[in-house]
Amino acid sequence: MSEGKQEGISRREALCRMGKIAAGAALAPMIGSLAWAEDAGARRPNILLIESDDMGYSDPGCYGGRCSSPNLDRLATEGVRLTDFYVAAPLCAPTRVSILTGKTPQRTSLVRNPKYTDNEAGLSPSEITIAEVLRGAGYHTGLVGKWHLGYAPKFRPRKQGFDEYFGFLSGWADYFQHTYRQGTKWMFRNDEPYDEPGVYMTDLLTREAISFINRNASKPKPFFLYLPYNAPHDPIQAPDEWKERFGGDTYKAMIACMDDGIGKVLAALRENGIENNTLVVFMNDNGSPNAEKNKPLSGAKRSLQEGGIRVPFIARWPGKIPAGEVIDAPAISMDLFATFAAVARAKAPRNVDGKDLTDVLSGNSKSVHDIIFWQFSNQKAARQGRMKLLREAKRPDRLYDVVSDPGETKDLAAENPDLVKTLGAALDQWSAGLKGPAY
Repeated sequence: MSEGKQEGISRREALCRMGKIAAGAALAPMIGSLAWAEDAGARRPNILLIESDDMGYSDPGCYGGRCSSPNLDRLATEGVRLTDFYVAAPLCAPTRVSILTGKTPQRTSLVRNPKYTDNEAGLSPSEITIAEVLRGAGYHTGLVGKWHLGYAPKFRPRKQGFDEYFGFLSGWADYFQHTYRQGTKWMFRNDEPYDEPGVYMTDLLTREAISFINRNASKPKPFFLYLPYNAPHDPIQAPDEWKERFGGDTYKAMIACMDDGIGKVLAALRENGIENNTLVVFMNDNGSPNAEKNKPLSGAKRSLQEGGIRVPFIARWPGKIPAGEVIDAPAISMDLFATFAAVARAKAPRNVDGKDLTDVLSGNSKSVHDIIFWQFSNQKAARQGRMKLLREAKRPDRLYDVVSDPGETKDLAAENPDLVKTLGAALDQWSAGLKGPAY
């Protein structure tokens, strides 16, 4: 039987079964004090990935308290909060690409936000997604929320490893009418157009996520649910009752409403008795376009300054991940692929860029990365330890200690010429190996 035509399964599932995807991936390492080797017969954990959109680094209470977020704050006290978690790009689509493929965006088919008028722009079906890896390992997979990785049918979630899909394909949508540019709608349930105009989008996505959990909690298969909210991405809109609670501040109302929804989703885990066997991860997709919301970090969305790429990140898994710890080990969005594959005891492709974070999340590792690299538009960056090299067109390379100076106010390049040279050479070597455009 050919690798592209095994009866009843997709091409990539066929590749999984033939071993072309899986070579080299080990079982999950020890998490906390419990090794998987001791628990080989146990049900594998459910995985819930929740993502906000364009939220500021210092918006949640546990990251500075600019907005009301009691459920995220509680999640942080019940798990770990990372202070130095990065995304692969300061923009929506390439960050999502990095999460799903485990790769630097420039090593995939999609490095920019796809246009809804371009039927050839999207995440290639040849890419192997974490949803496909988990589904091949026996997981039921679902996506509820924003996709933004291609509009043509060949790019949509159900072609990328998700058994279920509810949400919209576009980069943003009106929160009440669910329309995009020129009044178009990209709402779908699985492969069919579907909509409930008038229902606030955040509430709609929360409802569907809870439904997914309720339907799958007691089934033999564990589940993977990816819940990318579009809040608080513009347009800045919120229900009147939430705006009233925050004195007419619509932005704060949007985050509070999303936080309330996250609380309801987490309650569904508890009510179904699966809270202790579910790894929950919350993250934001890139920095806020408003630099004030990212302080004390410098910069904003579309920038490789800290405010564009360093984002809130919280993980909880009772009994496996310690409660209440704050971890400063640098990590990046590509790492979720390897991490989810490890905790699911699934095999993953060899060519991913991300690394397994289970030791980091258990507090047993300072970092799994020697150097982290970025490339976006006319900007490049590299972070090693506490030092970060920032390169922008027509400017000398700058060097910052982003631990003591997260606002990147003091350029240390003149004081550390050898380090600038070393990091610059490493950055050149890394970027020379990329196949895609900078943006």
